[in-house]
Amino acid sequence: MQQPAAGTLRVLHLSDTHLAGDGALHQGSVDTTAALEGVLARVDGVPGIGLVVVSGDVSEDGTPESYAAVLERVGGWAERHGAALVTVPGNHDLREGFRQVLANGHVLGEGGRPLMHTMEYHPPTVPVWGQSIVAGRRIVTVDTSVPGVGYGEIAEASLERLRAALAGDHAPHGTVVVLHHPPLPAPTALHEALRLRNPEVLADAIRGSDVRVVLAGHYHHHFAGTLAGVPVLVAPGVANDTDVTGAYEEESAYVDSGALVVDVAEDGSVWSTPVRVPRPDADPLAFALDADTVARVIEASTGQ
Repeated sequence: MQQPAAGTLRVLHLSDTHLAGDGALHQGSVDTTAALEGVLARVDGVPGIGLVVVSGDVSEDGTPESYAAVLERVGGWAERHGAALVTVPGNHDLREGFRQVLANGHVLGEGGRPLMHTMEYHPPTVPVWGQSIVAGRRIVTVDTSVPGVGYGEIAEASLERLRAALAGDHAPHGTVVVLHHPPLPAPTALHEALRLRNPEVLADAIRGSDVRVVLAGHYHHHFAGTLAGVPVLVAPGVANDTDVTGAYEEESAYVDSGALVVDVAEDGSVWSTPVRVPRPDADPLAFALDADTVARVIEASTGQ
């Protein structure tokens, strides 16, 4: 992959890591710690990443140990690459454990520098909220989790904070909104039951604003759409990949892991590149051309 163009913010978008504090297998079948490490190893050579996002279901059990494991691995990766790190809770996360380790979810700033936070007690009923500036972009996290249930909702307090942030001075290169439950149609009956219940309030808040892209998770599969004219990108799951071609009333997933590389250009243009982790036993290479061979193919194909 090429270096991003000058002025472009390149984002590594992860979601649904589902790490357990005791290392238990997700759904009894997936070692999510190993899956996360596999994704991070796969994207290790991607140049120019300035921000790493984990868009919810960071943990499977909400324990401080699970968040510490994510911070060690994803935070360590971001710090080594000089990238900021932002996380947001999902329906499997517990706000108490999340806050204990990840504070408001904005953990590392530009250059991978740890951010200092004043730790304040908030009851679990209070949504996590955070915003920071990365490469001239305002990064706003919106907690769509609802304690005790799996569906998502943007609480009035979160909505007011988002509106206030967007009503202030525009960031030099716009805003990126990160949340867990996508404001897009769900792929299966189960996800429909666990969808974001009030996407219209998010649409009203971002319509005509400087929001360049909304990043979400939850569906464990890559989706792209728009809301109020703003691109919405859903990352593949680290834990598994939802079967979106099966019967709508049923739910199944493949053992598979992936991520998105999202480029947000200086002019506001956005494009995304899905990345999946190939399995050595099931994904043989079709071909592999070295640089010299590629150069010869280009010359033969273009006459240059």
